[in-house]
Amino acid sequence: MTPRAFRPSDLSRQVMIQGIALSPAGDTIVYARRTIEKGKYRTRLWSVPWKGGRAEQLTFADANDTKPVFSPDGRSLVFVSDRQTNDTKDAKPQLWKMSLHGGEPRVLTNLPDGAAAPAWSPDGSKLLFLAASGEQRFIVGKREDPVARHIRQYIWRADGTGIRDQWTSAWLMAARPGAKPLRLTRPAFEVQAAFWAPDGRRVGFLADTRRDIVQFEIPQAWSVTPSGGRERPLASLPGGIWDAAWGKGGLAAIGIETPDPIGWERQVVHVLDGGELRPIDGLVEETAGVTTYGDLLDESSSFPATMAWIDDRHVVALVSRRGRSHVYRFGRDGSVEPLTDGDVVCTALAAAAGRILVVANVGADAGEVYAVEPGRELRRITTNGSRWFGPFRREPELILANHPEGHQVEGWLLEPRGKRKAPLVVNVHGGPHAAHCPTPWMEMLALADAGFNVLWVNPRGSVGYGEDFARAIVGAWGDADASDLFLLIDRVVRLGNTDRKRIGVLGLSYGGYMVHFLLGHFPGRFAAAVSENPVTDLVSEFGNADYGTDIGRMATGKALPSDSPDLWLDRSPYAQIHLNEAPLLLLQSDADLRCPPVNSEIPFAILKTLDRKVEMVRYPDESHTMFIGGRPDRRIDRLERIVGWFRQYLR
Repeated sequence: MTPRAFRPSDLSRQVMIQGIALSPAGDTIVYARRTIEKGKYRTRLWSVPWKGGRAEQLTFADANDTKPVFSPDGRSLVFVSDRQTNDTKDAKPQLWKMSLHGGEPRVLTNLPDGAAAPAWSPDGSKLLFLAASGEQRFIVGKREDPVARHIRQYIWRADGTGIRDQWTSAWLMAARPGAKPLRLTRPAFEVQAAFWAPDGRRVGFLADTRRDIVQFEIPQAWSVTPSGGRERPLASLPGGIWDAAWGKGGLAAIGIETPDPIGWERQVVHVLDGGELRPIDGLVEETAGVTTYGDLLDESSSFPATMAWIDDRHVVALVSRRGRSHVYRFGRDGSVEPLTDGDVVCTALAAAAGRILVVANVGADAGEVYAVEPGRELRRITTNGSRWFGPFRREPELILANHPEGHQVEGWLLEPRGKRKAPLVVNVHGGPHAAHCPTPWMEMLALADAGFNVLWVNPRGSVGYGEDFARAIVGAWGDADASDLFLLIDRVVRLGNTDRKRIGVLGLSYGGYMVHFLLGHFPGRFAAAVSENPVTDLVSEFGNADYGTDIGRMATGKALPSDSPDLWLDRSPYAQIHLNEAPLLLLQSDADLRCPPVNSEIPFAILKTLDRKVEMVRYPDESHTMFIGGRPDRRIDRLERIVGWFRQYLR
């Protein structure tokens, strides 16, 4: 395949594997494959044998068919689709069922707000799923034309969702068209996940059932009978349970032992013993779950963190370490063993009949379906997830530097073709308690192929490097993290790849926070910058964002602005942005509830008043991570503007 430069318009070629299912016999795989057609996402289901071979397309609708799940006998498949019928004209995602021996899929649900997360009962007769409760939390008057919303709880909105007018509940129905769904859980709390007991006599679910939630949900494990009724406690942890699997080996859970978590805390695998959760944790740096993200990774499958029982003694889960995520096997006897290694990011996991399957990005490649084989080997099964990316694929160089304070800082450098001396753009990830990985983002490829060096770094605050590393910036955003960024920037300068007068910085969310913080606190160090959906005013963020109180606490170490007004001002990057003279481009999603538009509007107003070079681009209707799942033409526009800005001001 002939290599060629990646251009922003090549995003329209993107294919992404989104979710996998493995038949109970372990011989057949079904996966969802997303493409972009006529400017819209379209997702179809495909099938391929476990041993490999030719993949066959199963669904063909002009729609998005996702989340496939095999029936216990392996003869049928249930999935979620937004395809339209005479009864589903608004194209809300509903549950559909198809026979694997022929015939068209048939719709199972027709709920006003759709359905999600289907799970077959062990005997195959029923389906468990999640859907809106059907009862309004806030609305006064008619739903379609409210008089008002009467809000009594902090948790009333969420980025990507909007106003949370209804809680999500667990529902149950017979696995046949025309069956009437039954709501299993009370409409008084949010159900985040639901799962069957292995004997089918109870249903487990994760929820925070407290009536007096002050800020955010801390879900615990509960159970209820398939006929409904009052829930019973199943298991709990001080920092919440974020994923669970109920199998022949009992209940396994991924959760946090630190109370009131804010992101730096490690997630640990536990098993239920004698009514109490016991940690299986022989790890130091690692944290359960997938902590990396990007527009070449399948983010839709990695939360909740995926886990599964493979026999009555072992559970497998995805675990993150140093920007990678791997499959680990955890034994009830306390044993912990990695089953994969290398520069790999596994984003989805399925297991059946003793076999383990993942969707993974290997190195700098796009995602494919792989079998986990003995000897920590991955055997590639599919080829139609990454073929589009072949001409653009380039491996970045690992960059390491030892910090004077005793830790090592890791990053990756992608050079322009020809490896000539060129300007440098530094990409700061969001979170801050997340991580970059060896797989680049499309903006990194577009910039490198436009003639820039691109550096992405995991500074202190990143997760997967141990709790001390992640916790080091709490209460002091902009100190230790900036020090680590400058350490690797200096390393690249010393390598001779660039010079100090032609360095730019780019970041989204917390990355956008750091863009403004660096521009204001280190004026002159950067020649141009692009900020996307940033945090710039912690007080505005506190009141306007869905998770604003946690973000303020992470940045300042204080729960309220009144606890230390001077500190909240000091840690708000807008307070020093007047010192910046570097050209700044602000990219902002209009419907972002995580980092609302006021965070871009404040620095824009300050710099415009000072007659500095600043521009703002607004994307209608888009939420926080538009760069991953936003409308394709807007994602392309975003890439073009990033490349164009640095071409204009960093040459």
